[in-house]
Amino acid sequence: MRIPAHRAGERAGLTHKKALSRMTDAPTSVSPVSVAFIGGGLIGSSWAALFAAAGHEVRLHDRDAVAREEAGRKIAAALADLATINPGSVVAAPRVHITGSLEEAVTGAAHVQESIAESVAAKLPVLAAVRAAAPEAVIASSTSTFRPSELFAGLPGRERTLIVHPLLPPHLIPVSELVPAPFTDPQTMDRTAALFASVGHHIVRMQKETPAFVLNRLQFALLGEAFHLVDEGYCSPEDIDIAMVFGLGMRWATIGPFANLHLNAAGGARGSLTVFGPAMAPVLADLKPAHPWSPGFVDAIDGAMRAAVPAEDIPAARARRDAAFVAFRRFVDAQQADRAAAETAPEVAPV
Repeated sequence: MRIPAHRAGERAGLTHKKALSRMTDAPTSVSPVSVAFIGGGLIGSSWAALFAAAGHEVRLHDRDAVAREEAGRKIAAALADLATINPGSVVAAPRVHITGSLEEAVTGAAHVQESIAESVAAKLPVLAAVRAAAPEAVIASSTSTFRPSELFAGLPGRERTLIVHPLLPPHLIPVSELVPAPFTDPQTMDRTAALFASVGHHIVRMQKETPAFVLNRLQFALLGEAFHLVDEGYCSPEDIDIAMVFGLGMRWATIGPFANLHLNAAGGARGSLTVFGPAMAPVLADLKPAHPWSPGFVDAIDGAMRAAVPAEDIPAARARRDAAFVAFRRFVDAQQADRAAAETAPEVAPV
């Protein structure tokens, strides 16, 4: 959609103001409901802990007995993370009922979140079984791969279906993107946005579906150019990670690229685009995010990563990553609370 030139500045200002408002919104108040999670892996267990901590009735299904046992441990660890971030946010004695019966998990649920293997062939029969047992529930998938029209077109009650895609782990990274199919009822989007906001998530509400949604399209664009730079010998994987952790990641952790653009030059977003636009144009034309990988690229990246973190050390490295997320969430949450308080504080007239 093209924005008329005479309204571009107005639109940019409104967008910036609305974005800041949405970033500082407090969790929405929603009465506790029954929520079912299908799949007890990293995503499903993380979701289950987040909703249980917020006081919702949570049931989790996995058909594999070992996965169910592991899910219990993952949920306990995630609840401990949440209690560390904000002790007052975790309800007393949160409970998750874990079951091998899909019907037991979803019967009576208001919302069912599927988080099983990324395979249409695996998902379709599970989604059909969910709908048969929960005909009135909203059904969502955590998929990062498939559009909702691919998963739900043949499902009864398809107007009550959508994608709710998180970043891993969702109990620590508080963002969900809601992706409708052409047949998704807007009330389903509203109801789901309120539910996920009630557990502290910020909502990216897409207006229509597109492959990889918003988060992964942005992530893949950056990764693709990073792969190109490494594959062509401009820098190492370690250099890319340094640039992100101590550069762009630090910049974007508390302010988005559009909001930052608005602050980075006199004249706001228009000033930044006027000043930097001519320099950006030739670089944008030279970017190669779809650069075809050389024959040895995968081996080179895998070797560099294994040298830094051997395969047997990945669980410990993942735990350190999550501990860093916990510490950073505490900082970000405190900053957002301070910003919200400043925005609502009454103005004091000068003496």
